[in-house]
Amino acid sequence: MKYRVFILVLFSVFSVLAQTSLSDSDMDAMDQLISDLVKSSKNEKKQEKKPEKKPAKYQKTEKKQDGKLVKTAKDKKLIVIDPGHGGKDPGAISGRIQEKDVVLKLAKKIEKLSKNYKNIEVKLTRNTDVFLPLEERAVIANKMNGDLFISLHANSFTKDKNVGGMEIYHLDNTRDEYANKLARVENKISENTSLLDTILVDMDISYYVGDSLDYASEIGNGLKKDLKKYEVKLRGYEKGALFYVLVGARMPSLLFEIGYLTNKTDRELLQKDEYLEVMAKSLLDSLSASKVK
Repeated sequence: MKYRVFILVLFSVFSVLAQTSLSDSDMDAMDQLISDLVKSSKNEKKQEKKPEKKPAKYQKTEKKQDGKLVKTAKDKKLIVIDPGHGGKDPGAISGRIQEKDVVLKLAKKIEKLSKNYKNIEVKLTRNTDVFLPLEERAVIANKMNGDLFISLHANSFTKDKNVGGMEIYHLDNTRDEYANKLARVENKISENTSLLDTILVDMDISYYVGDSLDYASEIGNGLKKDLKKYEVKLRGYEKGALFYVLVGARMPSLLFEIGYLTNKTDRELLQKDEYLEVMAKSLLDSLSASKVK
């Protein structure tokens, strides 16, 4: 907590200094100071008691006792799928293909196919072409009492259309230039992000990073196997970045980039129902067999 207060003071100073001319060495020193404080805060948090697991979710059954419905513990893990963008925010665009439509189509397939699994349930943050602010998506997942939050997106890289493949991210700090650039692109639709938000989020990374990484690894390995015949590149599934859409989720959370709309091969595959169904089934198979509690 003491580091959080100091960061607020530091941010005020930084805001003033930002209006003056600072040398590169000064900026590097400021960046290093923030980084050291963040590490100190994380070490402090590690010593705190990890919050108790959420109580088991319940559902009503038809079984009655003394004339009343009895609630029995659910044995289903609830996966909240978040189709990125929507409404006024189309996301990445390639010709007449819009990211918001592609990810919604995949999300609906995941939801439909999930009914074939006895131990998982899927709900969507949106099932129509509607705009949802980034900060509301995790709130929706929390209200649903989800066990895992997955935000679906499709990538774009106009500078090199040969770049393609899938990526899976979790919420964490990183110095990776590409990951940070991608996070800035995905975060730009939110009016609430700021340098201060980013610093505080970096200090307050949730206790769910470990489970998020485990889920990402299981899903990534499944996709690598199930999509092998399509020769799709899996660019990585253990990457961390400060994606604003994942902030606030009180559960493990992932951001899944399903392909590049600027890449011809990816774009053509993402328009095929068969491919989306294979991807959806692969994800569900991995979650159904997951060892994450």
